[in-house]
Amino acid sequence: MRPLLVLTAALLTAASAAAQAEYMMYGGTPSTTDWEIRRTFDVDGDQLFLTPGERIAFAADGATQVTFVNDLRYEELQGVPSVFGAGGDDVILRLVDLDGDGVASGPTEVLVFADTRASFGVANTSPDGVDFSPNTLALYVTDDIWAGTPQLGNGISIYRDMNNDGDALDGGEFFQFVNGQGTITVQGSGGPVVIDSGDFEAVMVDSNEVAVAWAQQDLVLYAFADFNGDRDAMDAGEAWNFLNLVGDKPGLDLNADVAAGALPNPSCPSTGGAGLFADLGAISVDHGTGPGGLDVYWIASMASNSSCASGAGFVYRGVDLNQDGDLNDAGEVKLWLDGANNAFMLYPVTSIYDAYSHNGGVSILQGNGPQGTQYIQDSVYFLRDLNGDGDAEDFDEQVLRYAWDPDGAFTVSLAVVPAGAFNEPSVPSFTIFGTPGSTSIGGQPRIGYNGLPGLGQSFDVTLTGALPGRTVISIFGASNTQWNRPPLFNLPLDLTFFGMPGNTLYVSVNQQVFTRGDTQGNASATWSVPNDPNLDGRHIYFQWYVTDPFINPRGAVTSDALDGVIH
Repeated sequence: MRPLLVLTAALLTAASAAAQAEYMMYGGTPSTTDWEIRRTFDVDGDQLFLTPGERIAFAADGATQVTFVNDLRYEELQGVPSVFGAGGDDVILRLVDLDGDGVASGPTEVLVFADTRASFGVANTSPDGVDFSPNTLALYVTDDIWAGTPQLGNGISIYRDMNNDGDALDGGEFFQFVNGQGTITVQGSGGPVVIDSGDFEAVMVDSNEVAVAWAQQDLVLYAFADFNGDRDAMDAGEAWNFLNLVGDKPGLDLNADVAAGALPNPSCPSTGGAGLFADLGAISVDHGTGPGGLDVYWIASMASNSSCASGAGFVYRGVDLNQDGDLNDAGEVKLWLDGANNAFMLYPVTSIYDAYSHNGGVSILQGNGPQGTQYIQDSVYFLRDLNGDGDAEDFDEQVLRYAWDPDGAFTVSLAVVPAGAFNEPSVPSFTIFGTPGSTSIGGQPRIGYNGLPGLGQSFDVTLTGALPGRTVISIFGASNTQWNRPPLFNLPLDLTFFGMPGNTLYVSVNQQVFTRGDTQGNASATWSVPNDPNLDGRHIYFQWYVTDPFINPRGAVTSDALDGVIH
């Protein structure tokens, strides 16, 4: 059994965005209240978030208010960087960092921006998709069918902070843009077609103030615009077939390339009976980044590879090349990635949970990744076109940027945040330094760690390369510059005088833990940090003393060392 020791405050007081964006993700551990909006940040400058310490819980409250947060979006309102999402109790949350510590915590930083129930005076709603207008910064919110038939509030609503008080809770700050209880027709190949107007799962708003929403019942992306200025899109000609990749809705034109077999149809037979199943609820738009300043639309299939293999893993890129207001013409939609069958991804796509475009490509949050202790670690890939062939299918065009560590989780949504929008938080860290000695069997004892020195947290200091079954000592030091034994020694200290040539002491010996190496020469000691804010920012140091009666007069060698920073 590994010893558990506490690093006491008395001992510790002896020591004196180029390019890529960051991510916000909502997820957590099933059957627990361990759910959070997690933030990534790049500590080592590699534009990845795979190094320990490059993520933190940006907002977490035991799944009280920050719970099942759908469709996260970043926007700066009134000069305040903010993250928005549809959360528990059917409200739109606004998360801000007012004190500059890099996280959103407490009632002043986890805010209700809009209340969809109160807006309609009903006891239940079901907000799903959110997106901001690039022109007015109005927030478009979809509300899907939750009771079998359209209810008051279903459809698409618009929320806008008119009085600059930080929310859209006041009178006149919301209106219903698409009424799910109303009737809307769009022009089809043979005449008008009545469409589903109440079960929208996602929305994106383009530069022309056109809201494009995924209709889960019809399996079509519809477009909506207010052409007559009456604040809704319920009038004739204000809705149309924007993109039909599936062809399950009778009377509507199918995308020309899907119809010709040149583009895969992201669907499979419905398990519920007649018709097809598809889920294109991961959508976003890059404003003005296409040819001639046109918008670029991104659509990802959220179908699961286990239940709908023929429709899973597809990511599409669309541009309205003939500027007729839709993406149904030949050549306007390209397959960006066939993620389930890509030959170069370390973790091929199983299910896409969310996607968002940035930096000329798109990031996907998906259900495959490294194996955690209990669950698969959901991962984020950035998909880019390096060779200019119009897709991200080729070698090195799929970049693994993050995996939900330390264990897997159930993830829901992804937001892309400009690097530097929020301050970099202070996080615990470890750095290995120094040079180990050599044992009599030719190995080198190496120090390592599991966990990080967070306030109130425990971590393991590990050892490899010791002699099997021999005594080893885990040393904790409050300094890496002096050790007042007495006498006073300056560090690092060459241990030749101590009968250990070729070995160096790097840390003061303030506390020791005796244990034994296992049959492989591995060992571990568990330490914990008191939850004392006075320790924040303190450095702590560790090294192993490894007995080896055959190596030198002293009968021991030392490992390399560990420098920890408490936060």
